[in-house]
Amino acid sequence: MSLYRTLVIFTFPMVYSFYTRYKGMTGVFAWLIKYLIPCLGVSLCFEGFSALNFLLGMVYVYEFYELGYIQNDCETIKKEEIPTLRLNEKELQAYEKCKYLIFAIRIIEILILIYVMYRVRISVSLLFLYAATMLVFYLYNNIRNGFCLVVHLVLMMMRYSAPVLISLNRYELLPILLILFIYPVTLFIERSVKGKFGYKNLLFSKYLMSSYEERYIFRIKYYVALLIVTVLTTIFGGLSSICVIPIVILLVSSIMTYKNKRLQYNK
Repeated sequence: MSLYRTLVIFTFPMVYSFYTRYKGMTGVFAWLIKYLIPCLGVSLCFEGFSALNFLLGMVYVYEFYELGYIQNDCETIKKEEIPTLRLNEKELQAYEKCKYLIFAIRIIEILILIYVMYRVRISVSLLFLYAATMLVFYLYNNIRNGFCLVVHLVLMMMRYSAPVLISLNRYELLPILLILFIYPVTLFIERSVKGKFGYKNLLFSKYLMSSYEERYIFRIKYYVALLIVTVLTTIFGGLSSICVIPIVILLVSSIMTYKNKRLQYNK
């Protein structure tokens, strides 16, 4: 594996995520539907939205997220008896040869981003908040029990809320709640029922989804309920109708995925 290819995969912002987590057109489609559209939709619901800040916020949080991914895929697997391998042997060898250079380049990228975001007057406290993503990911990579699901929910909240709050450049509870219920909560429930890391939530299994195989039916029911609540909130609570759009898209996507197994994608 050439040095150039190694550096592109491991250091170019967001390339590592698509290379290991969102492969092919199905993966890109899943990322658009489950991440970009919800984050953008929620951001547009509130005054003060900045497209530049949104883009910077997304790249910024992914810088830390991908450091966590790389640690998980290249370092944590060394401690696991049956690791999930997302890189082949040549790619792992290339990482070992270049890992100090990889992390040095990543740190430089982060410092440049911080400087740019500071210059455009993004809140310093937001920068510190989302820099903590790396610490949360380190915790996630070093524990393997039921508590991992809670840590993973926190990680998802940081990844989903970063472009939203940074695009608005302020702390606000309603955008966080909206983005929380639009996607991270659904995945948390599904993984809790699946029994990942040896933990299975009996309440979720009894009242929401009896088995992991029923997750697509659950999503349809969930998004129908969320759509009703959101529509009522727009009518009686003054919420922007734009917030309905990502929920409708996720509902339609869930129905299409349920009917067509080729669209089913599990990261």
